[in-house]
Amino acid sequence: MKANLELRLALPTTIVISLLLVVSVVFDVWLQKRQAEETLFEQAYILSQEMQSVWDFVSVNQDTINTNGDGTYTFKGLHCSIVGTSVGALFTNRTDYVIRYVSDRPRNAKNSPDAFESGAIDVFKGNENLGEYASFDTMKDGEDYYRYAVPLRMQATCVDCHGAPAGEIDVTGFPKEGLATGDLVGIASISIPVKAYQENLADQIIQQGFLSFVVLAACLLTVIFVTRRYVIKPLGSVASAVHKIGSGDLDARIEIDPSTTKGEIRMLSIYVNDMADDLDSLHKDLENLVEVRTEQLGEANEKLTTQARELASMNERLRANDLYKSHFFTMMSHELRTPITAIRAYIDMLDDPKVLDEGARGNAVDAIRTNVHTLSRLVDNILDSARIEAGAAQLEKSVVDTADIMNELARSLEPLAMGKGIALEIVSDDDVPLLLTDEEKLLHILENLGSNAIKYTERGGHVRVGVLLSDDGMVRFEVADDGAGISEDDQRIIFDKFTQGKGLVARPVSGSGLGLALAKEYAEFLGGGILVRSELGLGSTFTVFIPFEEPDFDLE
Repeated sequence: MKANLELRLALPTTIVISLLLVVSVVFDVWLQKRQAEETLFEQAYILSQEMQSVWDFVSVNQDTINTNGDGTYTFKGLHCSIVGTSVGALFTNRTDYVIRYVSDRPRNAKNSPDAFESGAIDVFKGNENLGEYASFDTMKDGEDYYRYAVPLRMQATCVDCHGAPAGEIDVTGFPKEGLATGDLVGIASISIPVKAYQENLADQIIQQGFLSFVVLAACLLTVIFVTRRYVIKPLGSVASAVHKIGSGDLDARIEIDPSTTKGEIRMLSIYVNDMADDLDSLHKDLENLVEVRTEQLGEANEKLTTQARELASMNERLRANDLYKSHFFTMMSHELRTPITAIRAYIDMLDDPKVLDEGARGNAVDAIRTNVHTLSRLVDNILDSARIEAGAAQLEKSVVDTADIMNELARSLEPLAMGKGIALEIVSDDDVPLLLTDEEKLLHILENLGSNAIKYTERGGHVRVGVLLSDDGMVRFEVADDGAGISEDDQRIIFDKFTQGKGLVARPVSGSGLGLALAKEYAEFLGGGILVRSELGLGSTFTVFIPFEEPDFDLE
């Protein structure tokens, strides 16, 4: 326990402190480097301004330098380039700094640029607005230098030596370059050694590393000392006592040392001792009681288990019977009254030959036939729905060809569509293979959805029924129309029994309100479901999906 707890406390503490110290060292190194770069930049900038000032001074006073006391002009060979180069050479000889004036078209080979200076010239040529260029480079036997360059551009005072016409010999004896005001004449290059800064940075890293090691060691020693004295030792006493109590020694107690056992650990020790006292007392009283109660509970448990099984079985049978009867009589009272009333009225009319002529009598017979068909279909739907909810319905699976389903559906729906002048399109995807399902229930679902689509589509409308096998292993039948559509509120209730649009009680002549509910129950009974997408005035699309089950053909 001691080693494990020390490790758990010391390891995360070490990691956290180490990370913080590393971050501190890295940040300090970065800050030192940044400050060194800023210092180097400032030094280079000041030197460039001083050298630029020397250049400008000679350039501005060129006429004065070359004019004798009697006013006659005599070129003395002292011009901007000579002065700048000489001053830079003197400064270079007296320090570790290197100051040069170079050009890509030097009049003196000593003013030829090196790699850094050539790069700076190209940069200044490419950007006339750039005033400086700097980077780190190696010089003089591989030593690191901070290199800085500023452009020297053509001024009015430089025209006599570097202006037009190109090729003409100037007063210094060199051909003119034909440069215009603002053109790049050359650059002033300043190189500052960074060895001192690097050594200073290395010293800073060593100091920070040593200090970090000291801080880390102090923290670890403190954690180990505090952990051992105030955590590990008291917890060791607690663990020893708890182990003895768990082994059956209820007389074991924790010895509390006030100098080391404090706070929560002290309270824990007191609670463990109190618990041991209570356990010792309870143990003596419970031993005899447990034996008696165990025997009694065993007998009672056997009786309760037997009774629970009998009650569960009886409850399931009663629930199924009650559910079947309740739904059957509720449906009968709601849905059978209207068609029966209509049949009775037409029979009364037919009973009196004076009331109806031959044409009207024929219409009355057709109306009776229609209501009888509606009544028969309604009774079948009610019984089927009641069987499903009561758990009495069974799947009668067979090998089904969706093409046959769609052909049968066409024969059933085409008369209804033709009677209303509605275009009926029934298509079948040839890629849908044979599947194993209950053909009668599937056809019942599609007939319900198809007849509903025709019923709620105006004359001249269009109804389409299609089938395909989707990538998720579902066979999907889609019944779409461009009829009245269904509002979002009604979409939530259309699958409830005896409800239609706006939640009204079904009207048997135009629809029982049971068709969609039974279709949904059948779809779920087949292992699938029904989805609806609709918008008022734009039609509806009902999608029936059932799982594709491949038939197991026995070729033997």
